[in-house]
Amino acid sequence: MCDYACWFCKETIEEHDAKAVYIRVTNLWFVENLQPSQEFQAHSECAKRNLSAGYKFDPDDLMNPQ
Repeated sequence: MCDYACWFCKETIEEHDAKAVYIRVTNLWFVENLQPSQEFQAHSECAKRNLSAGYKFDPDDLMNPQ
């Protein structure tokens, strides 16, 4: 098993966090097929808390799309 560290709190993400997220960041203006990117992982609650400013991100939406 790989250990994943949360991008926000730096703690290990345990497998029981079934809503943990994978975040890929790319340049908005780079339009090539093979654009460079960086990937991060985060606990579901850390992602919800840190990515919700103004948008109400909820990891539940990734488990139960509406």
